[in-house]
Amino acid sequence: MELTAFIILFVLGILTILSENKDVLKFIYIPFLILFMIIVRLNAFIYNSFELDILTYAIEMKAGSLDIYYLREFVFWLGIRVIYFITNSDLVTFILLDIFWIHLLFKSSSIKDYEKLNNGLVIILATSFPFFFGYQNIYRQFYAIIILLLSYSFLEKRKSYSWILFIVSIFIHNLSLFVFPFFVAKGFTKFNNIDRLVLSSSISIIYIIMLPYLLSLKAFGSTGFDVSILYFILFFIGFLLFLLKFHKDVFLFLSNIPSIIPATIIITGIVYLQLEMISERVGMMFIPFLLYDLYRYSNKFNRYTYRVVFRLVLLLLFTLPVFLSSSSMIFLK
Repeated sequence: MELTAFIILFVLGILTILSENKDVLKFIYIPFLILFMIIVRLNAFIYNSFELDILTYAIEMKAGSLDIYYLREFVFWLGIRVIYFITNSDLVTFILLDIFWIHLLFKSSSIKDYEKLNNGLVIILATSFPFFFGYQNIYRQFYAIIILLLSYSFLEKRKSYSWILFIVSIFIHNLSLFVFPFFVAKGFTKFNNIDRLVLSSSISIIYIIMLPYLLSLKAFGSTGFDVSILYFILFFIGFLLFLLKFHKDVFLFLSNIPSIIPATIIITGIVYLQLEMISERVGMMFIPFLLYDLYRYSNKFNRYTYRVVFRLVLLLLFTLPVFLSSSSMIFLK
């Protein structure tokens, strides 16, 4: 049932991109995405599916412990415990959390001009493998990514609000600190283009130097989908392609795809140091920002064919791994 619903959601995503109709997005795709998440949670809590991490969250949200493990990411643990206290239901708690992240994700891509499906980022992300493993497995990191994307979207409009959201995300999942160079590159500060490029790259290099020490402070489980080399290839090839396109103006490159330079530096460092333990977690956190930048870049295409083909390639490229991975198929049974 869950696999069928996922395939329908994927097909609806293709049709919505082709139609470029905001009403199809709001009144067909989004409602079905909510229905799909309800099916995912029913499988976890009613039909005893494979979502063991989600079931673990369900156990821990009933605990009253104030151990340091909970306090260092207190926003998530306090929030989920409050919702459970109100609903007294594992299933309802997660369904409410899912509806809320869908709302926040839609809000993060909302802009005044809804023509050309400019607010359709949710279509690309909802079935992408980083999101899939997020709402099926690594839920705290997933929720941190949602808040970070919302923060990222407010950088150009309300920097103070963006700062607040970024800090909140750190206390949902401490790994949020890894995307700080993206925010610097995009314009978290009032520095000029050269300074932002140098500063974001420098912070990324510092992160790589500090990684062995940081890994000793926090344990990272595996999602069973270790593709660190593929992450490196993805970001490095993406970096080269866009560098070739914008070789006459590197700062235009930075303004269009601000996440790709610091992401490439960090992923390259992780692969070089052979830190597989963290590579998949960091890679899954970085890809949504790359997709955010690429989708916003597609809004600048005037020709329907170029715009739609570009978005369909993004959808296919990041959804197909879900169908090809044995790990994801376990969840979709």
